[in-house]
Amino acid sequence: MVTVTRINWRRIEKAAAAQIVSAVRAVRAQHPGEHVYGAIFFGFYGDGETIAWPGVAVGTVESLAEVLAQYEANGFQREGLDADLRWSGPDLTHTIDPSSAEQALAEVVQSVASRSGDFDEWERVYERFLLCFPAAAQRARKKLFATKMVDEEFLAIAFDEGGDLVPLSLTGAQLARHFSQYGSNEAERARLAALPVRQRVIELLPEAVTPTHKGLLIGEHSGLLVDCGAAAVPALASVVRGEVLPAGDWRAAKLLAQINIDTPEAIGALDELMRRVSAGNPSRAWAARALARLGHSDLILARVSELPTELVVTGLAGPLRASRDDGAHRPLDYAPLELALREHPHLESELEKELTPGSAFCALDRDEIPIARAALDSPWPVIRTHARITLEDAGVKL
Repeated sequence: MVTVTRINWRRIEKAAAAQIVSAVRAVRAQHPGEHVYGAIFFGFYGDGETIAWPGVAVGTVESLAEVLAQYEANGFQREGLDADLRWSGPDLTHTIDPSSAEQALAEVVQSVASRSGDFDEWERVYERFLLCFPAAAQRARKKLFATKMVDEEFLAIAFDEGGDLVPLSLTGAQLARHFSQYGSNEAERARLAALPVRQRVIELLPEAVTPTHKGLLIGEHSGLLVDCGAAAVPALASVVRGEVLPAGDWRAAKLLAQINIDTPEAIGALDELMRRVSAGNPSRAWAARALARLGHSDLILARVSELPTELVVTGLAGPLRASRDDGAHRPLDYAPLELALREHPHLESELEKELTPGSAFCALDRDEIPIARAALDSPWPVIRTHARITLEDAGVKL
């Protein structure tokens, strides 16, 4: 069995585009009298362990009319029904399940995502997987239109549960014409942007750290809160301390790392959460990661004897993992890891497991390349391996 350590995202995007092209061609061949108006990726699924490749539904004017008639016969009101069903993949007649080859690609992503055992890394890989599909939808539409398989009104869409991929699949004009509800999202963004920054933080905070996934701007609150910068730090520190919300301490720690402003208030709150046994290891680990990303690995090393080894290792590795590329980050620095390895040799094997090749390393900025090059001469294999892989990923010839 070949072990896959990296994902060829381009291959996944091309396979997804080919899936739509093949589905439309099949419907055109099997139902030549029907007018194709769109194709929809649907059935996205990721639960932290399993990743499923979506199916494709091809919408035709004639088959949609039949579906509408069936719903009306079952007592549904006609008003709004067309809009609800037109882009509802599971309700449409012409649906195509993913092939074994396509599902095999999803299983490769699943394998890489699960390798680190870190849910945040899994989620990052899954979100990257999802982004392949709106790009594939655009690619497929261009090919189908160029070969005269569809007309100019044809749309190809990736439709996930929250609808987050829909705007990424379409132009602004297409979005405004066919999905006017997204205009409400734009209005909400404009309203929030017009608020004084302190008031904006107050409104964004609950959904950012304890998301309900309801209402407008689903999934955007945390990013908008990070954009508030220093103004959001005191509120997030309060959440980390458990003062303003009953949950969300780990998400607040994560957002503090992304903002990356190391105020005494933020560092004190994170240090306290890292040491708080009652908080549970996931929250404590996020606090340790945030401390390391904020340049305070020394607080982790000062408590090696009292903290769980897993927590120490997870925290120290934080600035070297892909998650450090979310938000602001400090320059690549192997010194904290070198200090840990010198002073606590027993951590070496655990750090090698945490930073095993294929576990999603950070991407190098241009000015970090000399730092990584110098690290190729490190006496520590784990550091040399990390430096080599990140340089290779950056396209640097060694």
